[in-house]
This record gives sequence, structure tokens and C-alpha cells, in this order.
Amino acid sequence: MQLSPSLNLRQKQSLVMTPQLQQAIKLLQMTNLDLTQYLEEQTAENPFLEIDDKKSEKEDIQAVEKEVSNETPADNSIDEGMKEGTAIKDDPTKAEDYENRFDNELVDFGGSSGSSSSSLSITDSGSSILENTIEGRAKSLYSHSESQIHLIFSEPSDHFIAMKFLENLEPSGWISKTCEEIAELCGTTSEITLLVLEKLQTIEPIGLFARNLSECLLLQVRGTEHFSPTFEIFLENLPMLAKGDLKGLAKKCSCEESNIKNFLRIIRGLNPKPGAIFDNDIPQISAPDLIVKKGKDGWIVDLNRSTLPSIVVNEDYASKVVTGKTKDNSLNLFANQAVASARWLKRALDQRNSTTLKISAEIVRSQTDFLENGLDFLKPLSLRHVAEAVGMHESTVSRVTTGLLMNTPRGTFTVKSFFSVSIQSNSNGVGTSAAAVRHMISKMISDETPGKPLSDDAIAQNVSKRGVQLARRTVAKYRDILHIPSSSERRRQAKLEQSL
Repeated sequence: MQLSPSLNLRQKQSLVMTPQLQQAIKLLQMTNLDLTQYLEEQTAENPFLEIDDKKSEKEDIQAVEKEVSNETPADNSIDEGMKEGTAIKDDPTKAEDYENRFDNELVDFGGSSGSSSSSLSITDSGSSILENTIEGRAKSLYSHSESQIHLIFSEPSDHFIAMKFLENLEPSGWISKTCEEIAELCGTTSEITLLVLEKLQTIEPIGLFARNLSECLLLQVRGTEHFSPTFEIFLENLPMLAKGDLKGLAKKCSCEESNIKNFLRIIRGLNPKPGAIFDNDIPQISAPDLIVKKGKDGWIVDLNRSTLPSIVVNEDYASKVVTGKTKDNSLNLFANQAVASARWLKRALDQRNSTTLKISAEIVRSQTDFLENGLDFLKPLSLRHVAEAVGMHESTVSRVTTGLLMNTPRGTFTVKSFFSVSIQSNSNGVGTSAAAVRHMISKMISDETPGKPLSDDAIAQNVSKRGVQLARRTVAKYRDILHIPSSSERRRQAKLEQSL
């Protein structure tokens, strides 16, 4: 075997993730709120970038306005109103490989939706959402309890144990650890922690720091005219009440069944979660990223510019710096790179907005029946259907729609919620959305006769009569998703209601 140096030529193709391409992908996956924060960071780093909050409505519409008709759903051409100067040269977001930069890692849900006769236009008209304000919020559960602890406990050791209980206080008002666990954490005995807990349970509203439902209700009843040893036994056996075993519970309490019914009326006036009356955390209020409205000629999809400021490149300042006669080569290099980065970011942002509108418009077009008639008319829709209609890759559609909120006349929904699997139909071959079927099941159960609940088999047969093939086990699965109890549990609940 002869060993000698050699020189070989080989050709190799590879997709290189340049910093600009990575930035474009990052922009596609951002919500308006995330994008606003990102642009603020970029303007702080780049002296040639500015956030423009005064962009005219006319310029907005000219930049991204696009008329979408049902005859040409895959037309991705930009409206003639867009200025030719905004065409992107050497833009990674326009390259063919950009749309196919990911492997197909998504599962096709199947199904197809019919076209709607309504026309659809998409604009960027700068619609603003009325912002919610939070005023006069009540004291939080934690701060309320902490202030009471400072008043009740004077001994440092007891105060320390009480604060450890407070650390384990749930939003419901119950505690998540036992006295033994708290004692181990504090290095003391369970007897001492129990004494501290008994003092904590005197904090208003009564029922806080309970260890379970029975104790929470017992704390509220104790000291009232309704309390009795029999009532205490009743509260200790609440699982029998949940099963609807009134006779067995009456025997356990050594009382008449009428007494059990009276106890039931009393506990219905109590609060099983006293901590819920407090505002523990300020809710996160997110404005929608997209706004859907009914226009004269069809549905209109708008980007919510009230949460998405545009950016401009300070060309005057850039020309002065770039063309300036300076001998500092490092300064010239920085200025040139910063100007190029600013211009590219503006183009990439425009492309991101255009892509978002195209995909959202196709989703709205597919779900026009839902917007006009309600949840029963939600059509099955897959990522593949939208991707083929707009001429993009499934992974691009998935990443653009993740996290976005869409405000419609029927409420605000995540864009992802408009995608639903298809359930086979009996007749016309057009599938029915799984979400619509779940809504159908929920409505059947809400309309059933009290005391005579529909079984899963009966529900499956009723749904099948409406043209949708459905098995009993599918009904059971959808009930679990909707948190609806079984027919036997609903029968027991109806029995308890009738006993009052």
C-alpha cells in the first residue's frame, strides 16, 4: 500500500444560516409585543434606526394592502400600490431555500375546507384596541395574610413558622403542606406547628389555611348556630355526598335523610375557596396581533399597529456619516455596517408583516362560515392546506401562527385554534372540525333532561344522525377534554339538585 499526498476537488452544497437569515426567522416567530421589545433594543444599539409612531395611514395601506379573492387563493403578488423601490434585493426572506429551510417536522391533520363566496381584503390600517386599565385592585392574599401574621404572632419562633405556612398558601386559601412537613422544614415538632396553624385559621375570611375541603367548611361553620357534632361527621364524609349516597351518609351520621339535605343547603352557602376573593396576581392583558372585521364587501384582516410600531432608517444622518471625510477606518466600517443592518431590518420587518397577513387572510377565508355562523361551522383546517394556498412551507406557517392572537367579532382567539383535525362525514365527503363536534357534544349534554343524562353511546348515535361518524370512545375522550363528567356522575348530581 503506497502512501503519498494527493489533491482532490469536490463539490458540496450546504445551507448556511447567516446572521441576517437567523434574524429573519426570529422576526417571523415573534408576536407584536415581542417584536416591539426587540425593535426597541435594536434602535438602542443602532444609531441609524428610529421607531416611527407617526406613519400615515395612507402609507401603511400602500405598503401592505392586498386584495384576496377565492378564485386565486395562491396569488402572492404584491399590490400595485406598493412602491417599486421597496422590492427586496438579495433578501434571504425572498429566497426559495428560505421557505424550505426546515425539515417537515409537522403532522398533517388532513381535511379540506370549501371556498367561501365572501371576498376578503387585508390591510394594515393601524387599528387600535381600547386598552384595559386596572384600578382599585384589592390587596393580594399574600399581603393580607402577612399583615395579619405580624399582628397575631409576637414570638419570633412562632412568627417564623407562620411565615413558612404562608409560603405554602395556595391561591384557593388552602395550604399545600402538612404540619409534619412544616415542622421538618422549621426544625420543630408537629405539635407546635399545629398550634401556630390554629391561630392562622382565625384570620378573616374564615377558611384560610385549611388543609382540605372538609376543614375549610368546618372552620366556617364552627361557632355558628348550625354547628353540631352530627354536622362535623357529615363534613368528614363528603366523598359519600359526592357519590350521591344520601342514605348511607344519613346512617353514618345517625340522623334522618332530611337532616342531610339541610346540611347540604348550609354548605352551599359557604365558600370552599376563600382565597379566591383576593387578587393574587395582576393578570397579563395581551392585545391581539391581528384584527378581523366585517366590511361591506367581505372580511377585513388588519395588523394591529397600535402594538406594532414601524421603524425608519435615518437616511440623512446615514449619508452624512457614511460620506463624511474621516480618517478613522474603524468608524467608517461601523457606520457602513450599521446602515446596512438598519436597511435590511426594515425590509425584513416589512416582509414579516406581509407574510403574517397572507397567512392570516387564508385562515380567515377558510373559516368565514365560523365567523358568520358560530362554532358549529368551524371547518377542519390543516397547516398543509394554508401552506399550499399561500405558496409557503408548512413549517413557516406553523412558526408564523404560533403565539399570535386574532380579535374577531366572536371573540379573541389564538390563531392556532383555527386549525382543527377533520372527522369523517357520512354523506357529502366533507369533513367536520373536531372542535365543532366537541361543541355539538357540549350542547347536547347541556340540553339533556335533568335526571336522564345521555350515555356516550346515545350521544355518538345522535351525532352520527347529523352526518358525522363518531365512536363511543371518541365521545368519552371529548367529554374528558371538556371536563364533563360521565352520565352516572351527572345523574348523581341531578339527584342532589332535586333533593333540595
